[in-house]
Amino acid sequence: MGLMTFEEMKQRYEKGEDSLGLAVEKWERILHDSKTVFHLQHFQEILKAAVVPLFLCAEYANQCRMCPIFSLCRQGRSDEWATLVRVIQAYAIAGDLLPREPFLGQIEMFVSKMRRCREEIFSKSH
Repeated sequence: MGLMTFEEMKQRYEKGEDSLGLAVEKWERILHDSKTVFHLQHFQEILKAAVVPLFLCAEYANQCRMCPIFSLCRQGRSDEWATLVRVIQAYAIAGDLLPREPFLGQIEMFVSKMRRCREEIFSKSH
């Protein structure tokens, strides 16, 4: 399946797919690929995928606090987001010189929180 590109996300969004579902899938795919990453280039590709914009940002542009993942993102200013990006950046620079556990652990925690955000929205709508 590979990492999600902006073009793929845009095409699927324009065909009517849910922006939150796409955001969760993007991070699930990053997590999946992170489990087998071993070269510096692979870590750099994960960093590129991590910063692919979400269509949630367009949908909630003027009402960011209403976004279902606001608690994780806070307009890119949350501690969780900053830590995640710093960890991915560190691995994009050092690659396999660093132990993989902190890298995977940070991404797994973020994906878990993304899934909880999605579950909260689904439970509120039903």
